[in-house]
Amino acid sequence: MTELSRRGPHKVLRGDLGIVGMRGQVFTPATGRRLPAIALGHAWLADSRRYRDLLYHFASWGFVTVAPDGNSGVLASDTGLAADLRGALGLVSRVPLGLGAVTVDPDRLGLVGHGFGAAAAVLAASGQQVQGQPAPDVSGVAALFPAPTTSVLLPAAGLVTAPGLVVAGAGELRTVDSNALTLAGAYAGDVVLRTVPKGNAKDLLERRTVKSLIGFNGSDRALHGLIRAATTGFLLHTVAGDPEYQAFTDPSVTLGKLGVVDLDDPPVQAVDPVSHLFGARPRKRRTRKR
Repeated sequence: MTELSRRGPHKVLRGDLGIVGMRGQVFTPATGRRLPAIALGHAWLADSRRYRDLLYHFASWGFVTVAPDGNSGVLASDTGLAADLRGALGLVSRVPLGLGAVTVDPDRLGLVGHGFGAAAAVLAASGQQVQGQPAPDVSGVAALFPAPTTSVLLPAAGLVTAPGLVVAGAGELRTVDSNALTLAGAYAGDVVLRTVPKGNAKDLLERRTVKSLIGFNGSDRALHGLIRAATTGFLLHTVAGDPEYQAFTDPSVTLGKLGVVDLDDPPVQAVDPVSHLFGARPRKRRTRKR
């Protein structure tokens, strides 16, 4: 976990998807043939600029990482973003990158999503028809702080057979704006649900400020480190095919400060979803002095 929270060994190049007719960014290792590739789906009202350091991090560990910027407005569509993710993966799988020095292995593809984008990633990984885009054959899906979207999401999750990783806040497994427990329960393939002890979905978003010039991206640094490590290890095993990182897909293994949820015996949420939305917290039981 400590090693994977740091930058990987690869020098990273950045490109703009606008030159091929799609808004977004692509980060790649400087060189490499038949590399694994992942597409990242953004949260609601966000875009790829809010994930620059995370995208760079994945590329430094050997992944061609693409992040489309479509469906970033108020009326964003989960199926629309899923189609964008499929299109972006198809694009980098066919087109040489980095002045021809980088190519993608179409048999090693993965999907990552955050919040609203986590739902889009699951939809993109399902075999369902999504706005005319063919379904990619993905090897791993990471849903970070997933948020409920439309009625098509859970049936789609029941069609995804690729290994899955779901990450959520320890106290936000099933709330108005988090469906981590429900999504993991509906998932067809092998899935592990991990929890962060502190933090929520907003803490993963980056902000470009003056401090970013000296290495501070505005996100929660501790949370960012946990997410980087857990997701990178998961992708290295499932998408890149590296057996050294098998433990990152094993629900019986604890990774650093991340907790693991037993889907057969999930914890009981102490606060109902609506009360949680308004900031309610479990009451502490009082004891009488005798």
